Amino acid sequence: MEKRFEPVHRPEGWVSASPLPDPEELRAFYATLYYQHPPSTTYQTEYGELELRYKELRCAALLHALARAGLEPGGSLLDIGAGEGFLMDAAHRQRHPVIGLDFSSFAIEKFFGELRDQLIVGDVFDSLAQLAARGDRFAACCAINVLEHVIDPTALLDAVRGVLQPSGVLALTVPNDFSRLQKLLRDEGRIANQFWFAPPQHLHYFNAENLPRFCASRGYKLIDAFSDFPIDLFLMHPGSNYVMDAKNGPAAHHARMRYDLLIAEAGLESYLAMYRALFNVGVGRNITVIVRPGR
Repeated sequence: MEKRFEPVHRPEGWVSASPLPDPEELRAFYATLYYQHPPSTTYQTEYGELELRYKELRCAALLHALARAGLEPGGSLLDIGAGEGFLMDAAHRQRHPVIGLDFSSFAIEKFFGELRDQLIVGDVFDSLAQLAARGDRFAACCAINVLEHVIDPTALLDAVRGVLQPSGVLALTVPNDFSRLQKLLRDEGRIANQFWFAPPQHLHYFNAENLPRFCASRGYKLIDAFSDFPIDLFLMHPGSNYVMDAKNGPAAHHARMRYDLLIAEAGLESYLAMYRALFNVGVGRNITVIVRPGR
């Protein structure tokens, strides 16, 4: 898709790329470029021990937060945009019946081939409609780094309503973009461009200020909210600025993982409490909200 994209600020506060691709263009982009062909792929062929521990921590923290929000032991979980399957695997190991949705089985077959039968492959909206039509309802739905990729994020939130149990909860994780910290970095000249604006991979941009408003506009009530490690802080110092000098990137990521694993030694609730506080001041590279449809 050789297009020139521009950021457009929505009245509700979030930002979209313009023009948006049509569904066929987007489907072709993901099917042929995004996962299977390096260097475009977001997935690695393998992970080291530290990276695996970090991924396991992130999944454990999310499941802990979902349990706090009402996901009971044995409650069913739908992972929308399951990707490599790390969340599906963590939920499965906690004995949650779990189904994943993704446009491709490539990544999950690589990392968790035993979960392939629990993955529904195809267009996410079509899959949600099929699940709703056959009466499948889940105690929790997760869309981790999905909302920014779909053409119509409002339609995704509306579709999820059709597969949630009456008391079910939805977890959404998105990059914290067009944030106050990113604006400060631009204003002070610490970055040369809006590096986070990256269509057609990311079509919509939310942050800690507008994501709760967006969810409320679709009839969802906020239950919990937290961020993750504010890796953008490394951009404040020229010696660790990984945008201006890409060789600083691996060290910044390593520091993020080591820090998170250290903090988590205090327990998942303490770990999440710290990141709830950071969400409240708008800081963190990614943000997560857990919401429930209003009655």
